Amino acid sequence: MAHREVDISSIAELGKILRLVRKESGLIQRDAAALCNVSLPFLNGLEQGKPSAQVGKVLSVCNRFGIEVRLRLPGDMT
Repeated sequence: MAHREVDISSIAELGKILRLVRKESGLIQRDAAALCNVSLPFLNGLEQGKPSAQVGKVLSVCNRFGIEVRLRLPGDMT
């Protein structure tokens, strides 16, 4: 899979990206949830863009699909 960079500004955008990457990986939600060690309802909610306070789980799912999460701090020009 080619490396791509995208900017996201909402959980809904992150959910769309996760769904796209999961489908590109050829996985159904149930298998992806098991692979990421999260529940099916959690993964479904994440893909639907529902707010989640479980940031650790969100980062775990991103990591499992090779999605690198970067933060751009205010004033950071790099």
